[in-house]
Amino acid sequence: MINVRWFGHSMWKIWNDKVSIITDPFSSIGYKLPVNETADIVLSSHAHSDHNNFSLINGDPKIYNEPGEYNFKSVKIKNIQVWHDDSKGSQRGANLLMKFNVSGKNFLHCGDLGHLPETSVIAELGRIDVLFVPIGGTFTIDAVQAKKLIELLSPVIIFPMHYKTRVLDFPIKDEKTYKDIIPACKKIDSNQIILTESDFQQQISIFLDYE
Repeated sequence: MINVRWFGHSMWKIWNDKVSIITDPFSSIGYKLPVNETADIVLSSHAHSDHNNFSLINGDPKIYNEPGEYNFKSVKIKNIQVWHDDSKGSQRGANLLMKFNVSGKNFLHCGDLGHLPETSVIAELGRIDVLFVPIGGTFTIDAVQAKKLIELLSPVIIFPMHYKTRVLDFPIKDEKTYKDIIPACKKIDSNQIILTESDFQQQISIFLDYE
């Protein structure tokens, strides 16, 4: 079993009985700031304050926020540099695609991906079982581009993120366009889900509540 929790924006916790990973911890942007949250590993896609608030996480975690390949507590991590915009970083700088393996499943967190990756990057990523993808546009890819990325990567489970909600005062789009163009979506009335092997039978986009 793999536990997945959404705190809002691009911050997630993924864990099993052996290891816990938190991605892109945010600062005060409207979502509830977790208290006494711990992790073994923290992944940060780029050095913007809504993605790298390391002080939020207790437990002296290993922080990986640079391109490269790493292995910690039997978790294989591959961080690939891409861009935060569609002009090779000239507007907003670099961004990491963060691939990691938990319980035999390959996860990919796209951070603030601002463009469709090149064919060589798609090939380097290989099999992706679970995809965390931004859909809000403006600072990242939008819903239409997210759909194209999903077609390129063919993940089984997709968790949309980085979209407009009632607590987030960012000039980005909400989830409606994505739901209009991606037919297989479901909403879970919780900020957490437990994934089992039976969840990996057909492609589905899952929307969670935030805390």
